[in-house]
Order: sequence, then structure tokens, then C-alpha cells
Amino acid sequence: MPGSDQILSAWKKRKVDPVWVLFGEEEFLRSELLHEAPAIFVPDEATRSFNCDVLYGPETTLEQVLSLARSYPMMAERRLVVVREAERILRAKPAGSGKSRKKSGANEDPLLQYLDNPNPDCILIFDLEKFGPKNQSPFKELAEKATVVEFAIFKEGDVVEWLRERASHLGKNLSAEAARLMTAYLGTALRTHANELEKLISFTAGKSGAGANNITPNDVEQVVGVSRENNVFELTKAIGSGNKVSAVSIALKLLGQGKDQRQFLFIMVARFLEQLTIARELAAKGENERAIAEALELRGGAAYFAKEIIQQARRYPKERLDHALQALVNAELATRGPNVNDELIVESLVLNVMPSA
Repeated sequence: MPGSDQILSAWKKRKVDPVWVLFGEEEFLRSELLHEAPAIFVPDEATRSFNCDVLYGPETTLEQVLSLARSYPMMAERRLVVVREAERILRAKPAGSGKSRKKSGANEDPLLQYLDNPNPDCILIFDLEKFGPKNQSPFKELAEKATVVEFAIFKEGDVVEWLRERASHLGKNLSAEAARLMTAYLGTALRTHANELEKLISFTAGKSGAGANNITPNDVEQVVGVSRENNVFELTKAIGSGNKVSAVSIALKLLGQGKDQRQFLFIMVARFLEQLTIARELAAKGENERAIAEALELRGGAAYFAKEIIQQARRYPKERLDHALQALVNAELATRGPNVNDELIVESLVLNVMPSA
């Protein structure tokens, strides 16, 4: 599937299909594209209000949408019709459906009629979170006759690369370590990352000298609020290197930041063990560092960290990884008991997943 940059590039070339469907859980990328669409398809601000309609599925009908889509542009080359939250109107049964429609054999579905003969002077965009079954109407016909693009939730490695590319477009160099630190602390929600990146750019605007355009881990620490010494990235590094004192200290300090940190720690330790398992298995097969980095979804500058994970994986024989995973399961089970002591559970988990000295 094309990325948002590729879609913007296609839209700017002005020769695009008349019907689009944007869907997927990564709502931020869809919203950014739709924010850019009016200026691209109706560039004249003086006529934009006459030729650009943004509707919401719960507040409109399919008939209203198609009526606007069939209209001719007013003093402009094109018109644009965007339907946000389009699930309801796409899943609604069209008027005239039922036995009488089956008897006649005629296609009375207004959307299917429009897809057969769309207005070439209008760009119609449906925006929704979930696409319907591709073997059922109208999603079957949309998949065949419209441009359908999915925006799935990014994986951690993709977020790191996306952050660095976005920073570059904004005139800043975000180091791979700083991007990984942000991802480890903030997760994979791109809207959150975009907001924090804006803060970082404002924060570093007063820098001067050779590194004026650089965003460093120290900047992330001060703006995002994550400590370089006490974060999950440093925790997994301490676990992988066998530094028990440091690992337990970092884990307990993270836990002290809030009750929700316990589950976050479990997730990150599970992800780390998964990375070790992948790296160990591929290294045993003779795969090179580049191939392992790709399997770990460490791309671009983040691929640098593959070497560190490979070195850590060497400390974990298969039996030790099995033991570590069982320790994770036991820790999760312990949280379900009475009088739960988070500090004891987390400390026990960290010590039990660590390799032997």
C-alpha cells in the first residue's frame, strides 16, 4: 500500500481516480491527508467554499453525498467531497433493496451506480476506520472500482523511521537514539509523537552552532519527560547485559512513575524477549546483521541497534529464553492475586528473565 507521502504526490499530479477510500486504525495519517486535500484539489481559496464539502456519516445520507458528488464545480476545475466516519452510510441498505429489487434484477443501489459512472470533475473520498468484507456489497465494488488505501498501526521500528523523516522535513535531525527513546516511552500512536515532535522543535529553536538542527536524547529527556537513565530502553539494555543491580533499580524507578507502568513494563519485556528470540534464531542460521535488523523492524538509523541485540541474544540459550518467558507468565499471574505487591512482582520478574552471570 502507498504511504501518505506517495498519496500526496499522486494527488498533486492531479490525475487521480475519482473515488477513494481511506481506512485503518492509524487515524492521524488519514486526518493529515484529508487536511491537505482541499488545498490540492481546490487550490483557489476564493472558490473553495463552493467546491469543497466535508460531511460526517452519522449526520448525512448516502443520497446527499452522491448528490454533491454529481454536481459540477463552480468556477473551478474540480470539486471535492469528503465523508468522515463513513461506516454507517456505506453499511446502510439502499432504498429499494429487498425482494422487489431481486425480482427486477436491476442495480438500484445508488452507490454502485455512481461507481459505474463517477463524476470525473469530482474527487469523492470516504474515510472510515474499518473496511467491510470484500466479498459483500458495496465493499466488493469499492475494492474493484475505487482506490482503497489502508492505514494500519505502525510497528515500533516504523515509528522510529517515521519520526526521523518527519523531523527531517521540518528541518531537524532527530537522532536514531532519540527517536527510539521517544518510541519506547510514548508507544506507537503517531498523533502523540507528532505533538511531542512539535514541542521538541520549539524547544530546540534557540540552539546555535554546529548542532543547531540536531534533536538529541537529552532534548527528549527534557521535553518528553523521559529519563535517559531510567527508561525501558535502558532497562532492556541492562537486562541483556546481565547488570542485575542496574536493571532492578531502573525497573523500580519506572514503576514509581505510576500504577499503569507495571503493564507497560510487562509489554516491553515481552517485546524484548521476542527480539532476542528472533535475533538468536536468525544468527544461528547464519543470517547477517542487515537481515536480522530487517526482521527486527529496525530500519534506517535504528538498524544500528541490531548489533547490540544480537550480542545480547548470545547470552540467552533457548532454555534460558523459555525460562524468561515462563517468568513473564508467572509475573502476570501474580498480579491477579490478593494483596498484590507491584515492587516485588517487578523485581522478581527482572531477576528471573536475566541471563546467568
